[in-house]
Amino acid sequence: MKGQREEVPSTMDPLDSARKLTAELDRLLGGRLRSVVVYGSVARGEAIEGVSDVNVLVLLDRVDPETLRRLSPVAQKWAGAGNTPPLLMAWPEWRRAADAFAIELADMKDAHVMVHGEDPLRSLDVDPVELRLQAEHELRGKLLQLREGLVLAGTEGDQVGRLLLTALPSFTTYARTALRLAGRPVPDTTPDVLAAVATLTDADAAPLQHVWEARRQRRTVSASLDDPLVTGYYRFAERIADFVDTLTLGEAG
Repeated sequence: MKGQREEVPSTMDPLDSARKLTAELDRLLGGRLRSVVVYGSVARGEAIEGVSDVNVLVLLDRVDPETLRRLSPVAQKWAGAGNTPPLLMAWPEWRRAADAFAIELADMKDAHVMVHGEDPLRSLDVDPVELRLQAEHELRGKLLQLREGLVLAGTEGDQVGRLLLTALPSFTTYARTALRLAGRPVPDTTPDVLAAVATLTDADAAPLQHVWEARRQRRTVSASLDDPLVTGYYRFAERIADFVDTLTLGEAG
């Protein structure tokens, strides 16, 4: 369910794009289309033109090879405009998804825009145990990827900077997850989320906030491995992972 894609060439308003996609889906499927939901940075009001993609959840009565064949031209056109392919799920499948995609569904529940049909998130509950298990697993994997990327980048400052920019959305997602697990409010904006997690984990949010601002302004980042920007970013990622690893649910707040 994940996807972070760069360089979206379309200049159409993201929600207008989603509505246009929905109209095409409705024309093809009619009553089989149950819900269309926009989530991610667009729903949070943090979309960056030319950087952020448009994340759309499409719920149908069923998803089978014939359905995929019919939707293929629409999905190809949507992806060709620089968007993440629509997330297609059958309604019964969706109702069972909370344990497998706890992080994503918790994020969706907090920030989503309904484009069509009933709100599938209204009655959906995310189990904190499943949320913690997924976060623990993914955070360790992401931290390993960060280490591998940094050691391979070496003295290539531009490559180091691209790695920090690319990894930021994932670590921001895990930051929101850590706040939920701790029973803390999740702020609306990324800089405030990072600041709240820094307080929670005794880390410094400044390096990630700096990278976020560069991403928001579509600026490049270049840094050496011993730059405080890199060491602080890495330490922040470690603190989130350690916090989730050692968390006892119900006692974090």
